[in-house]
Amino acid sequence: MLQSSSPRLAGHSLRAYWPMTLLILVVYLVYLPFSGYAKMYYDALDYWFISIYFHHKGSISLLNYHNSLRGYLLPLLLFPFRIIQFYTDVPPIVFGRILGAASAALGFGWLGPALWQVVRGCSEPLAWPRRLAFAALGFALWRDYFNFTLSDFPALWALGLGVLLLHRFRGLGWTVVAGMCMAAAYNIRPSYLIAAPFFLGVQLLTSYSNARQRLMGAAALALGVALVLAPQWAINRRQFGQNTPMVLSYIKVLKTNNLYREKMKWGLLHQKLETTLDRSYSDPMMIFRDVAGEQLIRDEHITWFDSYADYFRLVLRHPFLFSKMYAQRLFNGLDVQYPTPYIRQIYVSTLGLAWLNYTVWFGALLVMGRARFRRWPLRQWLVLAVLLVPCLPMLPMSMECRFLLPLHLLLYATLCFGWPTQWRPRNISRRQLLIVATAYLVFVALCFYASAAAQATLEFGPRALW
Repeated sequence: MLQSSSPRLAGHSLRAYWPMTLLILVVYLVYLPFSGYAKMYYDALDYWFISIYFHHKGSISLLNYHNSLRGYLLPLLLFPFRIIQFYTDVPPIVFGRILGAASAALGFGWLGPALWQVVRGCSEPLAWPRRLAFAALGFALWRDYFNFTLSDFPALWALGLGVLLLHRFRGLGWTVVAGMCMAAAYNIRPSYLIAAPFFLGVQLLTSYSNARQRLMGAAALALGVALVLAPQWAINRRQFGQNTPMVLSYIKVLKTNNLYREKMKWGLLHQKLETTLDRSYSDPMMIFRDVAGEQLIRDEHITWFDSYADYFRLVLRHPFLFSKMYAQRLFNGLDVQYPTPYIRQIYVSTLGLAWLNYTVWFGALLVMGRARFRRWPLRQWLVLAVLLVPCLPMLPMSMECRFLLPLHLLLYATLCFGWPTQWRPRNISRRQLLIVATAYLVFVALCFYASAAAQATLEFGPRALW
C-alpha cells in the first residue's frame, strides 16, 4: 500500500519509466486493430459526435458547445481529431484506438508507477517486473476499453496526475496545473467532484515555510480550477441560462431532469448493468435484476426521487436492506467478467478472467494485511481518499465495473508494487503456506458463488461463468 509522503525525486528517476511506456504503446497499437471492433458504439459514439458542437455555421467557439449532459473538456480534446476525420474519412474508431493506446501507455506505463513511487517516497524507480505485472493486469482485464472514446480512464488519469504534481513538484505554477487536473477530472466525470476537498487537503499539507506561502498555494490551486471551469460557466450561461461552472447533467426527457437522481432509482432495480452488441440477446442493456429492490419500489410506491433527501430518508428507513444492496453493488462493480465495455458474446466462458480477478483481490488483501496504517500521516490518508471517494457515489446507481475503476487500479498497484520481496515460498513455513492456500481456496470459492448468484439474475436469460 501507499505509505509515506515523497521527497523531491530526481528527474531521471521518473524518466526511467518511459521505455516500458513506449513498449505498452506498441503493444496496444498492435492489438487494438485485431480486437474485433469496427466502429464506435453508444456513449463512446456520443462523445465523438458531440465534439463537433464547437463548430457551428462556419465558426469555431467554445460557446457553441450545447450539450447539457456532458462537460465540454473531453469533447474539446476530441475536436481536433474529429476535424481530421471529417477531411480524411478515416473511421472514428481508428482515432479511438490511437488515443486509447496512448492513454493506456501513459496510465499503466508511467503515471500509475510514478504516482506510487512519489507518494510512497521511493528514491529509486519501481522494478520493471512489478511495472510489467501492473501493465499486464490492466491489459488482461481492461484492454478493449481502449478502442473507445469513453471518459473513465481520462478522468482518472487527470486526477492521478494532479496528485502526482502536488507531490513531485514545488512552485505555484505546478500547483496551478494540479488544480487544472482536478477540475479536468471533474468536468470529464462529474462524480470526481467529491474528491475536491481531499485534493485541497493534500495541497494544504504540503511543506511550506510560512502561512503566506500556504495561502498562495491554495490560491494557485483555485486559479487552476477556475481556468478549466470558467469555459463551462460561460457555456452554461450562453446555452442554458444557468449561472454555474458545474456540469449540469441535465436531460429533458427525464422526469427528474437530473441523470444521477434518475440512476438512483435504476440502482434499486438493477444490481449490475452491462452493454452488449450480441444480437442473440433481446436488448443492448444486460440488466441484472435486484428482486429486493423491485419489491421495495412496489412497497414504497416509488416513481422517481424529487430530491436527494427523499433517497436518504428511504435509506434510513431500510438500513439493513441498503447495506446488503451496497455490498452487492461493490462486489458486482469489482467483478470484471469481460475486458470490454461493449460485449460481443454474452454466453461464453469467463471463468479464467474471473479467477484472475479474484486472485488479484486476494493478493492485494494479503498486502493490505501487513500495512502499518497507524503510521500513515494524514496526507497519506487524504491521497487515498482522493483516489477512492469517487467510487462512493456509484454505489446507489446501476453498477458498471468501470464506475469503480480507481478501486480496481489501486488493488492492482497494491499487489504489484506493494508485494514484499521477502514473501517467497522458501522463506515461509509450510504451516503458513497451508493457511494461506486454504484461505485462498475459500475466498475464491465464495467469490465464484457470489458472482454466479448475480449472473443468474440476468433479465433475459441467466448465464454461467463457464
